[in-house]
Amino acid sequence: MANFKMHLGVAAIGSGMVATLCLGAGLASVQEVAILSLLGTIGGLLPDIDLDHSTPTRLMFTALGLLLAFLAMFFKAAHYSVLELWLVWGATYLAVRYLAWRMFSDLTSHRGIFHSLAAALFFCFLGTAIAYHQFDAPRLTAWLVGFFLLLGYIIHLALDEIYSVDFENRRLKRSFGTALKLIDSRHLNNSGMMLGFVLLLFFMTPDFSPVTDALSNANTWQQLGSHLLPQGTWFAL
Repeated sequence: MANFKMHLGVAAIGSGMVATLCLGAGLASVQEVAILSLLGTIGGLLPDIDLDHSTPTRLMFTALGLLLAFLAMFFKAAHYSVLELWLVWGATYLAVRYLAWRMFSDLTSHRGIFHSLAAALFFCFLGTAIAYHQFDAPRLTAWLVGFFLLLGYIIHLALDEIYSVDFENRRLKRSFGTALKLIDSRHLNNSGMMLGFVLLLFFMTPDFSPVTDALSNANTWQQLGSHLLPQGTWFAL
């Protein structure tokens, strides 16, 4: 399987490139591009949250806790006092860093349900629902949040499958097929629970029509085409 640095680097590059396309198409602002790139990078690390007590796992939950804590504080800044914002930040961070980490540690095994497309959809719908309901993000932006988590997640799974192929000896390693799978057939109870959460979260996501409207709008593609290549001298100010 690919190591932590490989997952981090490829997810960061891939999500950054796609986020830049969203900027060129007018689907995201400069500030949103930075957040989406970060979310895609985090999505590229999420499948390994089932590695108990490992350094990457602690780093992932720490980074996720900090991100969600700051987002929760910023989006409530207009409504709460400074003391209340500090409490929101602290409660969010502690819930993610320790409570969520402990729950995942107790309920999961490595290369289990979290190395599956079902888990990728779980985080996609979860991110979309949180962005829309908790942070009052527009429907299109909320779906972009979920999409970038999904993108990073699938990049991770694909990398693990690629590293399961020994190209020099032209053989498949025993780990082949354990990463990029629909569900975890070894633990059907966990798979059934995950699919139930996916269905529940799907009904909590906002209307998908803004996404289809943006993708079917000719102006979106025209704007992307006009920003894809330089319109004169390269790097001209």
